[in-house]
Amino acid sequence: MRRGLIALAAMVGALACASASPPPGGAEDRAAPQLVRVTPDTNAVNVRTRVASFYFDETINDRGSGPLEVGSYFLVSPSNGAARVSWHRSRIDVRPREGFRDNTAYTVTLLPGLSDLRNNVMRAGAAVVFSTGATIPTERITGVAFDWAAERPAVRAFVQAVTPDSVTYLAQSDSVGRFTVGPLPAGSYLVRAFADANSNRALDRNEAFDTLRVTIPSLAPVELLIIARDTLPARLLSVTPSDSLSLRVTFDRPLDPGDTLAPAVFRLVGPDSVAVPITAVLTPREETRQQQAAQRATADSARRVDSLAGRPLAPRPAATTPRAAGATPSVPPPSASLLIRLGRPLASSVAYRLSVSRARALSGRTTASERSFTTPRPAPPPVADSTRRTARPTPVAPSPARRP
Repeated sequence: MRRGLIALAAMVGALACASASPPPGGAEDRAAPQLVRVTPDTNAVNVRTRVASFYFDETINDRGSGPLEVGSYFLVSPSNGAARVSWHRSRIDVRPREGFRDNTAYTVTLLPGLSDLRNNVMRAGAAVVFSTGATIPTERITGVAFDWAAERPAVRAFVQAVTPDSVTYLAQSDSVGRFTVGPLPAGSYLVRAFADANSNRALDRNEAFDTLRVTIPSLAPVELLIIARDTLPARLLSVTPSDSLSLRVTFDRPLDPGDTLAPAVFRLVGPDSVAVPITAVLTPREETRQQQAAQRATADSARRVDSLAGRPLAPRPAATTPRAAGATPSVPPPSASLLIRLGRPLASSVAYRLSVSRARALSGRTTASERSFTTPRPAPPPVADSTRRTARPTPVAPSPARRP
């Protein structure tokens, strides 16, 4: 019985040692782990190793689950499934699920985010490129991934470049949305970037994405515009009068920004079936530009009046500082809202019908739709308060007569 208890205690102790834990006592460690070396060496050829090994200057924290697992910080490209990652305190071994294939160039990437036992996090990553054959291809696909709706770089977007025979190369965008996939053999690739919300490295339903066909060699960087997409057309959802000369129109899905909707695409009729002329159709960006131009014109007019009157000139409004090149998409973001300007005022409390002959959604599908609406009644005149009485003048007593 006693020997059994001793054996059980030894087993528990061994299991406890299988996972790293913070060292007791001593000075507090605030430095992130440092990558010391990687084997095989980068640009090595004719490699026969079974694993790529990353060596650090201290023990790496192996705890966590889901996106916090150690394996989630490594990419093996080309990929044949989730890589096999094994932790050995200050060394981490990485290999493809089915091992390295012959005559193939590989990129094994360490992503930012690994931590030590004090939870000091590595802010930078690293990568090693080597080949199990005699050569390493020189071609790469570079580009930027954007969160299209927000008009900003997509950080940590998952990027795939797939060959016609389904060989998949992997990358992840950095803090400014940039990515590099390769080295790659020359040929045609379907490049896809998506917001990997659940960190499973697979495009799931309702996740935003973009795809692009790329043929290399090509020197031009690619631009991937990540946004939620489906295969349905866009239809009119609501029509709301902004004032008597403009309508706010909303579709049930974002419209393709490359499809310019001219006034002739819309038709507005009242109960007499007479068309109301439409003079302009503005996207949110165009509407903002017109408002800014009007504000500048008003400010310049005020300056001219002050100048003629000899008054001190007000300072000019500061121009909006343009963003750095490449910090925003080259294509305006899609929108589901438009402003329609009319050639004559709408009547109050009247039913109208707005129809659009074609509207193209991000899915590429074009369809017609219509929506009826009624203009609001005119505001009633203010009602006089009958409880208030007109103030009467206070009678003034006559002055007493004076004796002569």
